[in-house]
Amino acid sequence: MKRAVRALVWLYPSSWRKRYGREFEALLEDATPSMGDACDIAWGALKMRITKSVFARILVAGLSVGVIVATLVFVTTPKHYRSEAFFTAKPSGQITAYIVEALKGNAFFSKEFLSSLILKRNLYPSERSRMPIDAVIDEMKRNIHVYYSPTVSSGSQDVLKFVMEFEYSDPRIAQEVNEDLVEQFMRALVMRALADPPSMPFNIHISDPATVPLKPVEPILARSSAIGLFGGLLTGLALVIFAKLHRPTTFANS
Repeated sequence: MKRAVRALVWLYPSSWRKRYGREFEALLEDATPSMGDACDIAWGALKMRITKSVFARILVAGLSVGVIVATLVFVTTPKHYRSEAFFTAKPSGQITAYIVEALKGNAFFSKEFLSSLILKRNLYPSERSRMPIDAVIDEMKRNIHVYYSPTVSSGSQDVLKFVMEFEYSDPRIAQEVNEDLVEQFMRALVMRALADPPSMPFNIHISDPATVPLKPVEPILARSSAIGLFGGLLTGLALVIFAKLHRPTTFANS
């Protein structure tokens, strides 16, 4: 442990080692340092580096600015909440093939249906004030996700699992709109089944209704903090390199 503690002394600035190095060596000879002592020595060196070194202060300042900026971005960025609903269906028959093809072409939700839904739920008020309705509909389409999972086993039969998702800035509205989308999804399937008797029997049901999202899907605080720390670190390192390149003139009196 003494050898490790001696190595930790080199973490201190050279001016401190010149002044107190011999006293510390003498103290170390008469003591039996523990792991706690080693941690205290390392922490003391870190604090001294931060408080005494101009370059360390620049680096810490860069990290601090990065965290502050990331926090401000997280607070001010509109949050999106995702409501989910789940369906299950047997993978046999023409109705399932129709579902898969319709999902690929996004054929379940027409422009007229989405336009009426936007007005009914008063969706995207700020966007509607500055954008044409077609652009608002395109924005809504980007927040609707309907997809299916590969065939999974359910008891003695295989089933397909479908997921309906809708993202919005208000969690309650996200759920209500997703319920409307689910209703339209099921209505389209029923109309298809009735119009095409060979696709009968209609065999799909809602396994989980639209949920009320409890947490936003974005922005994520941990990710924002990590980006802020990384950006702040890069900024601090860039400033340190700049300061070192200009040290003879900029830090002559430091």
